[in-house]
Amino acid sequence: MSRAALCRRPSASLLGGAALLLALGAAVAPRAEAAPRAPHPAPVERVSTAADGSQADGPSGEAAISADGRSVAFTSTTPSFGCADYFPCLRVKNLKTGGVTAIDLGPGFTYSAPVLSADGHRVAYSAGTRFTAPYLYDRTTGTSTRLWPEDPPGFNELGRVESLSPDGTHVAYTLGNRNGPDATRLLYVRDTATGTDDLISPAEEGDKNGASVSGDGRRVAYGLSTGSEDDPADVYVQDRATGERTQVDAGLGPAYLVRITADGRRVLLDAEGGVYVHDLRTGTSRRVAEGRPESVTADGRYAVVSGEDGTRVRDLRTERKGAAFPDNTQVGPDALTADGRTVTFGSAVSYLVPDDTNGESDVFVYSGKLATHPAPMPYVTERISLTADGRQRAEASHDPVMADERTLTFTTDGTVLVNSFGRVSQVNDSTQKPASDGTPCTTGRMVGYVAPHATDGAPEVFVRNRSVGKLTGLDSDGRRVRFTWMGQPAMEPGCRWITYAATLPATTADPAPRPQIYRFTFNGGGTDVVSAPTGKAATNPSISYDGRYIAFEQGGAVSVRDLDTGTLRKVADKASAPSISHDGRKVAFQHGRDVYVRDLDAGTTIRVAKGAEPSLSGDGARVAYTSGGSVYLLELATGKRQLMSTDRWGGRSDLPALHPSVNHDGTVVAFESASPDLVSGDTNGVSDVFVRQVS
Repeated sequence: MSRAALCRRPSASLLGGAALLLALGAAVAPRAEAAPRAPHPAPVERVSTAADGSQADGPSGEAAISADGRSVAFTSTTPSFGCADYFPCLRVKNLKTGGVTAIDLGPGFTYSAPVLSADGHRVAYSAGTRFTAPYLYDRTTGTSTRLWPEDPPGFNELGRVESLSPDGTHVAYTLGNRNGPDATRLLYVRDTATGTDDLISPAEEGDKNGASVSGDGRRVAYGLSTGSEDDPADVYVQDRATGERTQVDAGLGPAYLVRITADGRRVLLDAEGGVYVHDLRTGTSRRVAEGRPESVTADGRYAVVSGEDGTRVRDLRTERKGAAFPDNTQVGPDALTADGRTVTFGSAVSYLVPDDTNGESDVFVYSGKLATHPAPMPYVTERISLTADGRQRAEASHDPVMADERTLTFTTDGTVLVNSFGRVSQVNDSTQKPASDGTPCTTGRMVGYVAPHATDGAPEVFVRNRSVGKLTGLDSDGRRVRFTWMGQPAMEPGCRWITYAATLPATTADPAPRPQIYRFTFNGGGTDVVSAPTGKAATNPSISYDGRYIAFEQGGAVSVRDLDTGTLRKVADKASAPSISHDGRKVAFQHGRDVYVRDLDAGTTIRVAKGAEPSLSGDGARVAYTSGGSVYLLELATGKRQLMSTDRWGGRSDLPALHPSVNHDGTVVAFESASPDLVSGDTNGVSDVFVRQVS
């Protein structure tokens, strides 16, 4: 979240006290050749689009992909697809041709839970007008068949599809009624060759919480809700040829079925916070991955697992893995191709593909290699400085400051705005113009900014508590002596402190006061003086997560104040533009035409690159900066550098990019630019604010 200060900084020529021990970067020379204008095949494709590629005007989800990777089925409430709000329809997309097939049983039907055969020719799904029933659709004939036994025991009014065999010849489905847990009281398997329905588990066994059928339909795995507080869920396998029933989760506590493999020899389980494989031949179970399994291939080798390092594909044999998916990704039980390289998923993020402006959850397909250290999922540049209804602004936007991954502030036409998860709102009151220098805490709950004082129009620092709408003005030093000038605030990431530069009125003792740095504590706290009482101007504060450490410029040097101990440490002489990490250990700064990072604990300083306007990530691992009219991000541990201000073809933008701001973990960088080639449809001819995910 740390940023480079927004004022234009004086140049400096020499670094005094800081030791320059290691050069990680070198000067960035502009490329002579033109950027390529032909896009490469995209590893991320948006599937929930019309046949002509136009984006949906409603949400889509519940995606499933065929094992051969040629077809994706998904549900949607998109009017442009002919779907109605609150009544999901079902569509199948041919990924090779782009053609879209509508599965339609008639007016009033809603659809859910699609699953495809390996070749995509058959689609099992649940649908109904009032109560759903299981169906099987044949894409060759274009017909749907309702799956229902001739005379099921008891009272049954609804049903749903549970799984489809890879060849599409056997469908596991459940039946039940609305009474409490009885919605899945019966488990059947339909044999499409004979048209018969085999009862696998009667109502007396309890509610079924999932089922999976092997490739030949002989073995059916299913989960049971036991009602026990100690062990509420068990998993069994039924052999349809012999009638033998085997429990496969013994000793694992509560266990939930993921799937049975196509060969019928193994069962994948979700138990004890990890993925287990039970071998039906040996009767043994072994843990193969940590985290929650979302989807597993028919051979049991590849799985999408949500763990501590995110949601990603894992090779359960070799421990190789794929790129992590965005937060809040929805992955269904049939989301993987047979080779584990392609995944379909739902997400509301807008930075995966170009021109994703619908503000809705879409269905995507991602293809990538598995490796010990996989490359991150690529992302596109996203324009943030839009109007509340998603249109581009006629006025210039500038000075972005990151909060968390999807929240930042920026200034447009004397107004401070916050864009949080695509929703744009104004921070300052309409009477407070011109407002500028917005600075959010990590959650975006509180935003500080500078606006005219109501009495005399002098700049004043205000703080908006967005959760309750409260506005607080900070116009005195704690002794009710009002400042005559205020500016350059920086919000502590935890929303508890704000630091700013301000000037007291002239007195006989100090007829020409200079700006000093202050820290204000919310919730009844006071105001502390941060800068040294030298009479020299102090500016550009940057504050740590706990509000204890504040880096600032004073007298041509960068220093850090420890407000717990009062200690003042000089970071570097003839330096400017400090940006401090959340723990207060590292400080990035500008010296002359170079960017450096100082580790205060280790006492070491490294040269990052030739550049300016450093912004250090909260964890201190990455630093963003400008060089040669472009914004870059450098990983300090490895020296890996990435161009962030890329045009739509992966090259450098035509016009300069400025004022980078990076979030806490260094995964998102915001910047401003008037370049029209960063995103499509940029025709306003003014500076806009953009964000780009780190790839």
